[in-house]
Amino acid sequence: MDAYTLNEILIALLVVAFAGAVHGTFGLGFPMVATPVLALLTDVQTAILLTLAPNIAVNLWSMLRGGNLRESVGRFWPVAVWMLVGSAIGTLILVAMDPNPFRLLLAAVIVLYLLGDRLKRLDWSWIARHSRASGAGAGFLGGMLGGTVNVGGPALMIYFLEMRVSPLVMVQAINLAFLLGKSTQAATFGALGVLTPALLLLSLPLGVMALIGLRSGMWLRDHVSADAYRGWLRGLLWFLGALLVLQFFRDL
Repeated sequence: MDAYTLNEILIALLVVAFAGAVHGTFGLGFPMVATPVLALLTDVQTAILLTLAPNIAVNLWSMLRGGNLRESVGRFWPVAVWMLVGSAIGTLILVAMDPNPFRLLLAAVIVLYLLGDRLKRLDWSWIARHSRASGAGAGFLGGMLGGTVNVGGPALMIYFLEMRVSPLVMVQAINLAFLLGKSTQAATFGALGVLTPALLLLSLPLGVMALIGLRSGMWLRDHVSADAYRGWLRGLLWFLGALLVLQFFRDL
């Protein structure tokens, strides 16, 4: 691993604090915000490795907060299991080949979903009608994308938005899936000899800053309505779709 300057470390701390605040507000988003910026200082794989510990920390805290965990987990645990499987496969793809095309594919799916009301032929109601199959697909796809480009959240966001669950259930279920996915990714990286003690040591202070940002975002989320929350999620999806397209062309 290359040595980092003090300025680079300070930038990384600020980035993960902001990413933690986004995650606290929306219940997801930490890797989607932190990875692209940290990749500018290092590379995509190193950025994913650096954010493993902060990811697991914010996922665990977000999942446990708010109570009623048994209902959320009891209903949606299969989604998390499928994300575990997808994450392991996606991590192997990341190590073996260029994951950049997955960004463009994900951006296309996001845009199709957001324009669903205008494109009359696109009917997303099948997600709720076939909740088990669509949940398995969303979990596996989210794991694959999380393992390759560290952006698995949109697939799960689309699924849970169509399921019309409460913000609390959405946050807990998504973070359970992320927790299993990121733990699997960490184990896979470790088995491949990519996850070094030096990277783990550097990720610990990043994890502390991520939790500080997370708490501020949670406060904001607690003061908005469910309808406003869903509107914010759609806005975040538009932003992520544009960001993914920019990253795709940057890395060509």
